[in-house]
Amino acid sequence: MSSSEPRQTLRTHSIAALLATALLWWLSYAWFGAHLQQLQERLGDLSWRWGAAHEQEHRLVVVDIDEASLQAVGPWPWSRQTMAQLVQKLEQAGAKQQIFDIVMPEAKPGDEALVAALARGPSVLAQVMALEQGGASTTGQLGGALNWSTCPLPFGAATGYLANTPALVQSGAAVGHITPRVGGDGVVRQQPAVICRDDKAYPALGLVAYGHGAGVGSWTLQAGGNWLEPAWKMVPSDMLIPPVPLDERGDLRVSWRLHPDSFISISAADLLSGKAPPDILRHAWVLVGSSAFGLKDSIATPYGGVNAGLLVHAQVISALIDGRTPYTPSGQSALQGLAGALGVLALLALSLSRKRWLPLYGLPLVGLGWAALLWLAHTTLLTQAHLWVGWLGPAWLVLLASVLLAAASHAQSRLERDRLFSHLSSYLPAPVAAALALQSPSGAIKASNTEVSVLFADIRNFSAYLEARPPEEAAAVLHAFFSAATRIVQAHGGVVEAFEGDAVLAVWNAQPSQAHPSARVVNMAKDHADQALKAAIALHHAMDGVLPDPAPAGLEPLALGIGVETGPAMVGSFGPASRRTHMVLGRTVTIASRLVGMTSELSHPILVGEGLAAQRGTGGLESMGIFMLDGLHMPHHIYAHPLKLSTELPLRLVK
Repeated sequence: MSSSEPRQTLRTHSIAALLATALLWWLSYAWFGAHLQQLQERLGDLSWRWGAAHEQEHRLVVVDIDEASLQAVGPWPWSRQTMAQLVQKLEQAGAKQQIFDIVMPEAKPGDEALVAALARGPSVLAQVMALEQGGASTTGQLGGALNWSTCPLPFGAATGYLANTPALVQSGAAVGHITPRVGGDGVVRQQPAVICRDDKAYPALGLVAYGHGAGVGSWTLQAGGNWLEPAWKMVPSDMLIPPVPLDERGDLRVSWRLHPDSFISISAADLLSGKAPPDILRHAWVLVGSSAFGLKDSIATPYGGVNAGLLVHAQVISALIDGRTPYTPSGQSALQGLAGALGVLALLALSLSRKRWLPLYGLPLVGLGWAALLWLAHTTLLTQAHLWVGWLGPAWLVLLASVLLAAASHAQSRLERDRLFSHLSSYLPAPVAAALALQSPSGAIKASNTEVSVLFADIRNFSAYLEARPPEEAAAVLHAFFSAATRIVQAHGGVVEAFEGDAVLAVWNAQPSQAHPSARVVNMAKDHADQALKAAIALHHAMDGVLPDPAPAGLEPLALGIGVETGPAMVGSFGPASRRTHMVLGRTVTIASRLVGMTSELSHPILVGEGLAAQRGTGGLESMGIFMLDGLHMPHHIYAHPLKLSTELPLRLVK
């Protein structure tokens, strides 16, 4: 394999991972888009809370009909005289504008006094329109319609409404709706800027109060322009104030930048009794509403599950005054796409690193870091630049890409490791290769004594054959011999320990993985001894037709000699850390090797040592006598496995 192949494979895996990322991302939004959008909104609540400002708002003051007011004045609804008195108190305190988050749909005694009080000062009344909540009932008289010839898209139509009594509507007070856009989780994050009814356009309370207080004569609706502008915008006719940005549905996104504690709140009971702090209402816009639990005007906000409904209008009006109403720019998709593409490119560059551990551990961290960075950028843009760009889409894309690219990198590492292990196990016994793959290089001696069975097989006269025949022919014979020996030894539970020239050394029970549980096999030595002898017989049979027969002219015939023995041996790795070798040493290996040399003298292709015969028994073996083997000081009893010449292979031994 060339050095470029792993890199090419990694690039292929990376491309496949990116394609899978794109598919999973698309499927996740196709199947769970609404849930992901809801999740982004909830995480946006964290942005508001994280960046909340605690500066006190003096321009807009809340007059709260709270529990204390109900106890002091009486249960709701209050009489029209009491409401007229409240309006007069606000006028006397110097309030610049009175904004009522209250609907009074029924005619009652004292309406004339309240109408007269409202007519004396700038005031804005509220009305409720059934939009997403449903309902077709109509109560009171709608007011405050914009001077538009029709109610255009993208605004929705109301199916019903709860409005004020006609006398109050005709008092000259402006009117705005207080209908919120409630999210799937119950939290209010948007409010329709305009709601249609009978093809007339009715603006929101905050928008009316903002325009009324700034002296705006009329509004026009315009589509957004460049990619940084909102989808729609409400433009004042005289351009005294900046346009109000709207989203694609025509909604105002509520700015929750001010913490609820930022708004100054005065109890309505204190205002009526003259206990309100002096001058706090002078030149201020006053929002009259209720936080009393019994009035059922509670909503969920990013700051909690139970908040007064008036808080929405307070936030909307305050944001309109400051020109910080958040909106989604028309180029949101392009910005999100750019953020996702940059993150994926960073991941792709990291995944192609030559340090294989870096992508494996770095990619998920980079994905999480990029997602956190996008959330931080989103929060900063939202709280500082009033832009709702969104971040979950590109963050989810980058997170998916990081996981799949890390998986691709892991798969590539596994392929490379498996390839390396395959090469390593082709030069070493598989259990040894597996153990070495999990260890750091070491120059220490790692050896142990164990009871093994050894098979030594050698091709006689191969050196002369190699010298006389073409190298390719000799290599083919040797390759066939090694392949057959490996297959047979492994089939009988052994391990080829080494190829030594034209010889094969195989062992049984040399590695821990080869040991049999004592509960299954009582006499383990007998078992591996018997398997070694069976492997020797099978190998002898398998060489029929592999060794040239008859021998080429002028050459002695090639013949296979096999020696098997059982006994103790030292098994381990030796040498410095830079050049190690694995070996099986000891008298047992020496005896097996010497038995191979005796096969030609005793005219038997398979000779068995006394250790193996003692372990498995001498049944089926023929005693050849006691011999002094070369290099050993003690005589050794040799046995032969009697192959029947009528059915077995020719011995092809050199006498």
